[in-house]
Order: sequence, then C-alpha cells, then structure tokens
Amino acid sequence: MKNSNYFTAFSIFVERYPIEIFTFEMLIAIILNPTIRIAILIFSGMIVTAVLSEGLKFLFKEKRPEEALRRNFYKRTFRLNRRSFPSSHSAIAAFFFTAFYNTILFWPFLVFGIIVMYSRLYIKSHYKKDVVAGAAIGIFMGIAFLWLTANLKI
Repeated sequence: MKNSNYFTAFSIFVERYPIEIFTFEMLIAIILNPTIRIAILIFSGMIVTAVLSEGLKFLFKEKRPEEALRRNFYKRTFRLNRRSFPSSHSAIAAFFFTAFYNTILFWPFLVFGIIVMYSRLYIKSHYKKDVVAGAAIGIFMGIAFLWLTANLKI
C-alpha cells in the first residue's frame, strides 16, 4: 500500500513540475554530450514537441477525465491545461528516449518515459488514447531530431 502512495506522490509531482523535470533530463543529456549542436537540437526539439502537443489540445478541446478536473491543481490553472488530448508529458518523455536511441541514455530515458506515461493514467489525468497519441508525437519528433543531428551542419 505504501508503494502506491509513493507512486501517487511521484505522479502528482510530475503533473505539477513537468518543465523542471524535463529540463533536468535535458541537462543530463547535455552534460554527457556537451556540444552546442546537441544542446540547440535538444532544446528546440523539446520546445517544438511541447508546442505541437499543446497546439493539438487547442484544436481538439477534449476535457480531461472528471477525476482530474476535480483536483485543485486543475481548478487553478488556465483553460488549456484542462484539456486532455494529447498528453504533452508523454510526448516530451517519448521525444527524449527516441532522440537518444543508440546512446547510453536510451534505457534510462525509456524507463523514465514509461513511468511518466503510466503516471498520467494512474492518477487519471489522461485517457489511454491521450498517452498513446502523445507518445506517437514524441517518437515522431525524436526521429526528426535524429535525422537533423545526422544531416544538419550546425
């Protein structure tokens, strides 16, 4: 029972501080591969992924599950954050593990990404289709990142 309390606390933490968590993940990647090229592409890839997933929320306007909307966190946030489809957390998490495919960071980022995606369902902040769509966006953006790093001269 205590383990589920820890996971609930972790899930709520991820919900409230996604920018800080993904910034920390970005810093780990830059520290382990300290080039300006990687830093620019990671940062821009993360921003484009977030803007794309948030833009789709604006387009689809699907409400979050009722249980999420009853929490004070969503009551106090701006209207866009009350929308569900797709999961931006899942998109950014999938971007990181895809972008670092074939590196030492792939497995830790994959495990962390799966935990983040599951946490969205666990605390009922998203529906399954939101998480799957977010992951698909992140994987697509990660593949684009890999292509850019291989073909762009920065």
